[in-house]
Amino acid sequence: MTTAQENTANAALWSAAAQAKNHPRGVGRLVLVALAAGLLSGCAALPSAGPTAGAFVGNVDENAVQWRDGYLLVPVDSNVLAYQQEEPRPSFRGIASQSLPSDTGIGVGDVVQVTLFEAGVGGLFSSLNSGGQGSSSVRLPEQQVARDGSITIPYAGRIRVAGSTASAVESRIVGALRDRAIEPQAVVAVAQGNSTAVTVTGDAVTGASVPIPNSGLRLLDLIARVGGPKTPIYETAVSLTRGGRTVQMPFSELVNDPSEDVYVRPGDVVLLTRQPRTYVALGATGKSDQLPLQGYEMSLAEALAQMGGLNPNLANPNGVFLLRREPGAEMVARYEGQAFTRAAPGEDATHLRGEIPVIYRFNLREPSGLLHAQDFRIHDGDMLYVATAPYVPVKQALDAISGVVTPALTAANTASIISTR
Repeated sequence: MTTAQENTANAALWSAAAQAKNHPRGVGRLVLVALAAGLLSGCAALPSAGPTAGAFVGNVDENAVQWRDGYLLVPVDSNVLAYQQEEPRPSFRGIASQSLPSDTGIGVGDVVQVTLFEAGVGGLFSSLNSGGQGSSSVRLPEQQVARDGSITIPYAGRIRVAGSTASAVESRIVGALRDRAIEPQAVVAVAQGNSTAVTVTGDAVTGASVPIPNSGLRLLDLIARVGGPKTPIYETAVSLTRGGRTVQMPFSELVNDPSEDVYVRPGDVVLLTRQPRTYVALGATGKSDQLPLQGYEMSLAEALAQMGGLNPNLANPNGVFLLRREPGAEMVARYEGQAFTRAAPGEDATHLRGEIPVIYRFNLREPSGLLHAQDFRIHDGDMLYVATAPYVPVKQALDAISGVVTPALTAANTASIISTR
């Protein structure tokens, strides 16, 4: 209760006390009046959902932008919405590409399969089956590329394959066998591409090391191959690490923006973690809680609906506030001459640096306030507060008085009746 409200209530109670002195039951009523005065004078100590709208605004024009008590108060209008900027959005395109990566060739640790052919029966790699039919080809056992980057081919010795494409290795094998086999041909295939694997891990996905096929592998395909995220997409963050650089973004952004679905490369590390983007709802709302942002951004109207709207018994529609930290230099430049003293040329209007607390105020009693709530965007980490209506402290005080006065007055009336008999 404000000081003015306290003075009004106390004046009414003392007037009632003066009238009670000459009443036959005046003593009992005088006691009750004194009790009521004490409760009303102490209504500031009654339970409350938080500060009133007047505590934010003060005794100045409520439509003015003002710097007060260490924060900037900004009534939201069409000009504020025009300045509104989206949250900075990270992008994988800074470290990755939409283009298919070049073939890095066979690497150390890969498992390769080599098949050799000759032009006729009777050569090095010819054989006869039980039916007497001849074959002029042989499939060699799978081999893992050694640390020196080579594999062994019969009659050709050690052949270096690391860093070379399959077609280059085929030509190398044919050249080594040309003087020993009958018009040799070779087919080389990578059976297991260990050197081209990319790692996917995190507490929101089943970890695995996935080889990259020759056709390439995009980020979403990679995540799908390990089973996808275990948590809702709006609570999941994706990190891509390449060449010592890491970029993280919400999984919902990766899904909604095809340009972010980049190709992965060998050695990449993809991390999926549960990182919900949230805002806090407090005050006279239908639900005071930490709530998730559905998607990358939400409007204030959507946030109010998510928390159950305003409490019709407590809320002050003229006192809806959003608390956020904004760049101080940007706020000074925007509101210099209004909330901040206009500086002389070459001087700063204020010494504010870094981020400063900004409180945006909405008047939902007006149709324009509802439109502004529909266009204003909630950011991760915002706090949405709804002040209580001015009459709430008075109602709480009267409810408290009623709970004490009614039984006491009944007892006083009963005592008065008995004393007059």
